[in-house]
Amino acid sequence: MNVLVSNTKGGVGKSFISTQILPLAFNNKQINIFELDNNNKTTLNSKVLNFKNLNVNNIDEILMDVAFADSVINIIDAGGGDDTKAVLNALAENAVNVDYFIVPVTRDFEVIKNLQDTLTLIIEKFENPQIYVLLNKVNETEPLEQQFMYLFGNKEFEIDGIINELGDVTLIPVKNYNEIDIVKNIYKTTSLDVVTEGKEIVDNLKQYQAQWYAEAKKLKDSAEQKKYFAKKMAFYRLIKKMINIQESVKNAFSFEAEGGENG
Repeated sequence: MNVLVSNTKGGVGKSFISTQILPLAFNNKQINIFELDNNNKTTLNSKVLNFKNLNVNNIDEILMDVAFADSVINIIDAGGGDDTKAVLNALAENAVNVDYFIVPVTRDFEVIKNLQDTLTLIIEKFENPQIYVLLNKVNETEPLEQQFMYLFGNKEFEIDGIINELGDVTLIPVKNYNEIDIVKNIYKTTSLDVVTEGKEIVDNLKQYQAQWYAEAKKLKDSAEQKKYFAKKMAFYRLIKKMINIQESVKNAFSFEAEGGENG
């Protein structure tokens, strides 16, 4: 299965969606992350995701990998601007099948034109594309329509909105998960890594607690002992939250993860 994450505008969260959100949607699958960006490179430690960072000019290096990787999930993270255009052109010209197109957007009004341009490019180059527009970093305490006024419109400010111009796309809100920010910035890893490692810990918590306690007792200072154990338990609580987040992601996307063909 091939999943393309693209938007002609940078800074909308393509790499965040590619590395932290989308992998949670798939069960027990080998996942490749192809990052095609001339400007930014993701540096995360992962035992479960296969990363390959390439310059967009070298896209030919991955076309065969993507085309013939059976029973593998290929998440292609295209850069913004001309990078996205180059990736879309290369995939279309080489008849590489893309099962799902993911277009992240923020609440910034500046993304309107880029969203429309990206959707136009996809529809022009691919037949019957399945497109998900991701409303990134949604605040749960504020109405969705108010956060994305350029999509839904607003009578008070005489904003018409463009929701009816998007065509056959699926809108998916992506919450502003503080837990994933911790995984990314504090632990320097991915959400799927934490969930994968964490399920073993959750299923055998008593055993791990005994191990952590024994490790803590090796420290001389009692305050350090308590700090060590508390840190391990904080990670356990993070795991529990990440497992719940994974279930939410699966329900939101409902990818045909066990199927899909690469072409």
